[in-house]
Amino acid sequence: MSLSQGLGRPILTAQDLDNHRAALGNTQDVVYWPLFDSSTYLPAGTTQISFFTSPIGQGISSAPGAGATAVKSLADTNMYSAGQLTKGNEFFMTGQEFIFFPGDAPEQAIASGVNNFFVNDTYNVGKSGVVTLQVGSNRQYIQDGPLQNFPPSTRLFVAAALAGTSLTTVGSNIAYASWVGEPYDITPIYIEATQGFQEYVTWPAAVTVSVTARLFSRLRGYLIRNAQ
Repeated sequence: MSLSQGLGRPILTAQDLDNHRAALGNTQDVVYWPLFDSSTYLPAGTTQISFFTSPIGQGISSAPGAGATAVKSLADTNMYSAGQLTKGNEFFMTGQEFIFFPGDAPEQAIASGVNNFFVNDTYNVGKSGVVTLQVGSNRQYIQDGPLQNFPPSTRLFVAAALAGTSLTTVGSNIAYASWVGEPYDITPIYIEATQGFQEYVTWPAAVTVSVTARLFSRLRGYLIRNAQ
């Protein structure tokens, strides 16, 4: 590629255009495309939550407003087959993250007299739980914990002040927390099409939370797919 003399615009060649085609014939393209799945975290807790076992159209949705009997949609997962990638799709995994959404809202009215457990729930769930990622029949590529060792790459940023002149005045009580730290990187794994994999989080005892919450798993990496 060479630069023109007018406004620094490049002079494009046929090869330059080929490098950016959306339709690549019978070849493959590579895009950053994390695989994700989500699960409801009930107040009573559990000793195991499995991910990537219920694709779109199956299982029970945990998406806000989806309804108690709604099946999973793209708001819950981007998997189209249970525990494997469909033919023509492969995945180069580079890292793992979890996102925890407590059921309590970060902001509550002071005068309501209701405790805000947003921070407590985030802390209690994050200080326990072992993550296991298994590819194939019995080969484990992640077995580590607790959950807060797998922080999300993005989070809500909060800057707030207390509203009201006294504790008896209606105001805003802000309580927010998130797992933070460097992304959990792994030695890359190349998951081939139709190769089975499973991921689950296990606890020695159920960790209770105040209100039904939501837990997201995101496998960071690149999707290698047949170009159309």
